[in-house]
Amino acid sequence: MGSTPKNVLAALTAALLWAFAFVAPAAVQPASELLLVTGRYSLFGLCGLYVLWKGWKQLRLMPTRRILFGLYIGFVGYFVFYVCVSYSATMDSGFITAVVVGSSPITIAVAGNFAEKRMSWRQLIAPVALIIVGLGLLSVSDLIQGKDLEGANDSMFAILLAIGAMLTWSYFVVRNAQSQRTWETKPDPKLWAGLVAMGAGGASMVLLPFAIASTPPETFEPYPLFKIIAWCVFLGVIASWWGTLIWVKAAQGIPVPLVGPLLATETIFGAILSLPVENRLPTWSEVAGALFVLFGIGVYMVFDMKNSRSRGRGGGGSEKEKSADAPGVPAAT
Repeated sequence: MGSTPKNVLAALTAALLWAFAFVAPAAVQPASELLLVTGRYSLFGLCGLYVLWKGWKQLRLMPTRRILFGLYIGFVGYFVFYVCVSYSATMDSGFITAVVVGSSPITIAVAGNFAEKRMSWRQLIAPVALIIVGLGLLSVSDLIQGKDLEGANDSMFAILLAIGAMLTWSYFVVRNAQSQRTWETKPDPKLWAGLVAMGAGGASMVLLPFAIASTPPETFEPYPLFKIIAWCVFLGVIASWWGTLIWVKAAQGIPVPLVGPLLATETIFGAILSLPVENRLPTWSEVAGALFVLFGIGVYMVFDMKNSRSRGRGGGGSEKEKSADAPGVPAAT
């Protein structure tokens, strides 16, 4: 792919494309959140179906349980994840949703540490504590600003949905990486991406008629309809599929310590892009909460970089250990 600067630029481009997922729910209103989710992933699933059709001979050689697992984590890690993100962003704020979901590196680290210890539990205390403080400030933002109890309750529910999205995405990343490392025969990356896409797309195609039926009639007027179709195409084909391909290629030339910080930029892009769409500036409590979350991620990255260098200085190690240290390449959000 070329030099590291080019790879970093490509990775930032992928992160920016993924970040539009936090903006879209507010941008397509009055269309229903479910219509955006099902439209986006139906197109994403069609991309996956094309890849699976092209690789049919290889797919037939894959064990059935692996095929089913790929479809399952695609459904959970994409479809369920983005349902939570969409409803959270429209109930409260894309800014807050992006920040909460952006703390997933910590939950991934905690979950991953149970499976394969990457750093000491003592090192995780500080970043986890900072994240909790940040989430707390975001959760009470409306109460601090003096909003009514009903609005504050809606915001709390939106925060819970965002936390659900964060946990769902963390589960996807950990289970996907863990399975890839434990399988003796690794599946072709494109074929595996196609299965994951079909897992999300299959559920979306089933629910698409219901999503259309539950959408307000004004959505099907020319301009709103064009807008929802354009966003679905952008998110499903360009952000999800093309963004993933960009990231996969870019990650091959990025040093391990840079992967985490580059992924964290998705949160920053998502938060920044959300504010113009919502036509507002962030409140001081939102800024403070976001800074605590980002600082927590930063502290974790510092410890992770330090541990990666220590392992590198330690020399060889087994192939299994090297594989465990390698960063998993996450799919698009």
